[in-house]
Amino acid sequence: MSNIEFRPRWREELLAISPEGKLVFELTMGRLHGYFPDEVRWRALAPHWAKEKWQVYVEACREWCHKERIPVSIVSDAHFSDEK
Repeated sequence: MSNIEFRPRWREELLAISPEGKLVFELTMGRLHGYFPDEVRWRALAPHWAKEKWQVYVEACREWCHKERIPVSIVSDAHFSDEK
């Protein structure tokens, strides 16, 4: 069990909240589908506090999506950002 909380938002976003900070991922609406960056993209774009936590976040995201019955894809061009 991770300490990452996920919350869908109306702008086709999935907010991930952890003690270290917040990240925003793609979540298409209508027919819900999550998009998570592959490890190469993650390491290139993640904030310093998250650089080494790809595995933790991808597992937490997969678990949340599975529980919510939302498909998730790991893709090389997934948009994500940190929220300050």
